[in-house]
This record gives sequence, C-alpha cells and structure tokens, in this order.
Amino acid sequence: MKVIIRINYTHLRNEAHVEFHETADAMIVRHNPAALGIDVQYGQYKPLLDAEVSLLDVIRKSGYTVEIKEADHRRDMLFRGFADAVKSALNHFDPAKREAARRIEIVLDNYGNIAAKALDQETAAIDDLLRELGGGEYPALVGHLALADWLVQLDAENRNFKTLMMARYGETSQRPATRMKAARKDTDVAFRNIIDRIEALATVNGIAACEPFIRELNAVIERYKNILAAEAGRRKKETDSTEN
Repeated sequence: MKVIIRINYTHLRNEAHVEFHETADAMIVRHNPAALGIDVQYGQYKPLLDAEVSLLDVIRKSGYTVEIKEADHRRDMLFRGFADAVKSALNHFDPAKREAARRIEIVLDNYGNIAAKALDQETAAIDDLLRELGGGEYPALVGHLALADWLVQLDAENRNFKTLMMARYGETSQRPATRMKAARKDTDVAFRNIIDRIEALATVNGIAACEPFIRELNAVIERYKNILAAEAGRRKKETDSTEN
C-alpha cells in the first residue's frame, strides 16, 4: 500500500537535497522511530545523512564561498535600496511620482522580501522582477522616479552572482562531486527503506498509528516537488528564450 508521495530526489540541488533529508530526519525524531516501527532502518539512515551533510560542508567551504556571500549581500542591498526608494516616493509632493511609485509598489508586493529568499530562489525572483519591470508601462514609471540605474546595477550584480555560482559548481564538480553523488544515493536508498517499512506496517497494522507522520511527510514532499517543477519551468523558459 503506497501512501507516501514519491519524488525524484536526484533532481534536487545538493543544498535542497540535504535540506529535505534534514527536515525528514527531524520529523522522524519528533514522531519517534521506535513508535513508527523504523528504529532499525533509521539507525542505518542517520549516519548516511550525517556523512552527506559533512560532505556538503566541504563543498560550501570552497574558494568561491566568500565571494558568493559578498555578491549576495550586494544584490540584497541593491534590492532593498530600490524598494526603499519606491516606498519613499509614495510620499512625494508630485502626484505623478506618487502614482508611479504606487504602481511599482504593487509589483514589489507580489514578490515579497526577495532578499530573504534562498539563494537560487532569490536569483530567479530578481530575474523575474527585472523582466516584469522591463516591460509594459514600467520602464517609463521607473524612469519618472529616476530609479533606472538601481535596476541596471541589480541586474549586473545578479548576473555576477550567477557566474560565481556556476564557477563554484564547476570547482566542486572536479573535487568532491563523485563522493557527493554516492553519498546522496546512499541516503536516498536508506530513506526509501524507511518509506517501504512504514507502508508495509500500515498495510499490516492499519494506517492510524503512522497517519500523522505520513500526512506531515507528504506535505514536505509536495513542497519539494513544487520546487522541482518551478526550476524545470525556469530552465524551459531560459531554453526557449535562447532558441528564439
């Protein structure tokens, strides 16, 4: 009886892969492995996850880490500066400028605090924001507030950030990538053993005892499936724009 949603973990980036399993690990501990009937399987899973986390720490400490943090900080400051300037213009004495700020503020509200998002999500959100503000009535509105330079600089810093991330991916692919791939596979296999065990027990004993855990785990898996779908959509959009 399959009651737990399936997801292709191999498509998750290293950070997201570890984040997913750490979330699952915390849930298992909270619901008690023994109570779930998976104490043996969990005992096999936990050290494999710890090994993967340790390997990710090695990757994170690559030579590009400091540069990436600084680049991320610069684009955060640019986004906040632009957003603050728009908010300030809402109180401008010129009604036309107030109206321009109001229309841009509506767009910004749709994105929320971009600077607080995860790195990859922030990169995509900035791209989407710049694309939206670069079309229709918005270039004129931004120009009316004399804020175009902010967006030019934000675009430059976001591109720089993407370049650094790609360089880090290239660097890590030449060192611990093979070990990371194997570690991820071992973690996934051990986690599938946990899932298989829970579903087998649900078939034999009924789902009531483990239903709260299953419901919570499925909600987490759905969230990561949505992340994968969004990334696939962005890749397709980038491919289509390149081909056109």
